[in-house]
This record gives sequence, structure tokens and C-alpha cells, in this order.
Amino acid sequence: MQVLGEDPSVGIILLHGYGANMHDLFPLWELWHKDSFNWYFPNGVESLNMGFYEGRAWFSIDVVELERAMAEGRMRDLKKNHPPEFDQTISILSGFISELSKRHKTIILGGFSQGAMCASHLAMIESLNIKGLILLSGALISEDQFPKNARSVPFYQSHGTKDPILSIEGAKDLEKKLQHLNFSGKLHTFSGGHEIPPSVIDEVKNFLNELTSA
Repeated sequence: MQVLGEDPSVGIILLHGYGANMHDLFPLWELWHKDSFNWYFPNGVESLNMGFYEGRAWFSIDVVELERAMAEGRMRDLKKNHPPEFDQTISILSGFISELSKRHKTIILGGFSQGAMCASHLAMIESLNIKGLILLSGALISEDQFPKNARSVPFYQSHGTKDPILSIEGAKDLEKKLQHLNFSGKLHTFSGGHEIPPSVIDEVKNFLNELTSA
């Protein structure tokens, strides 16, 4: 799905989370829109049968292990987790971003949950020339795939302190990794779960305005 603005300057790509689809984050464009923004909401590469609707995913997860961890009240550490589809997904999304870069001078990439994890890795690819990063309820995944050096990219990151799906510790690990690589930004926490609360909506809007006002 896409919404094209009146000016080709800025392209914003938002990647949904596991089990959702391109419609999930689509309403956000109305809250964050400027005439110079062009919005893109791609579908995850993996199809999931969610019963009454088709869900999508960027990579598979061990649902049984997730449910067991939640039932036991413990959090999963994903730093060493490298899903089998991850490299192919990053390659597909990299090609998509490259094509959009031909239309838009500025590319801003964001995502929720799985989408945020993919976005964090895509921002490391210097040829994509991503100008800003929005990471909502993500975590550090496949740490050994991050480079030792990277160009500086401004980022906004948020996470709920009571998130039962992805731990706040995983979000802090991601923040630390990005800052170690000279990315400029910090983790914004809120008292809540796996969600995008109104406070984050406002902060992302300010982040986008700052990125595109120069």
C-alpha cells in the first residue's frame, strides 16, 4: 500500500510486525503526514493463516517457545537468534528500498516489532542511504550480523516496560548497539506493553519534523 504526497522529496517506509499485514500501520500516515511525505507499507514476505484474515511475517518465529516463555514469565534473548529467512528478507527489502531511492531524495525507514528488527539491520547497508530510523517495540536480533563500523543515522526508538512479547532488555541491547555504531538517538520507554501509545505517536511526529525541516 502507498500514499503519495505532493512532493517527491521524502519516502517513508513502515514495516509491520509478525501476524499483521500492510494494513496494520497504514493509519499512521494521516497522523504524521506532510505534503512532502510519500508513504509505503509493504507486506511481509511470509504468509500466515490467521483464521479470518491473512497475516504476514518478515521471518518465522518459534511460536511454541514464545508461548512457553510467556506462560513461565520469562523473556527470550534474541541476540544470537538468526532466523533462516532473515537474509533473504533483508535482501528483498534492500532491493525495494533501492528502487524507492530513485524516486525520493530522502528515505526514512521504520517498523514495529519484527519490522523494527529488520529496519535496524537494513540501516547498516550504506548503499541504501537511509536518513532516519523509527524503531517501535523492537529488539536486538542476530547481533553477529551487525558490522563493526557504520555511518551515523538518526533514530527514534520506543518500547513498553511491560512488553510481554519482546523484553525491554532486548530494546536496551538494541539501543546500546546502535549508539556503539555512532547512531544518534535514544530509547524512549513508556509504561505499557507491545503497542504504540499516543505519547509515541507525538514523539515520532516531532522526530519526522526535525529530520525533514533542514
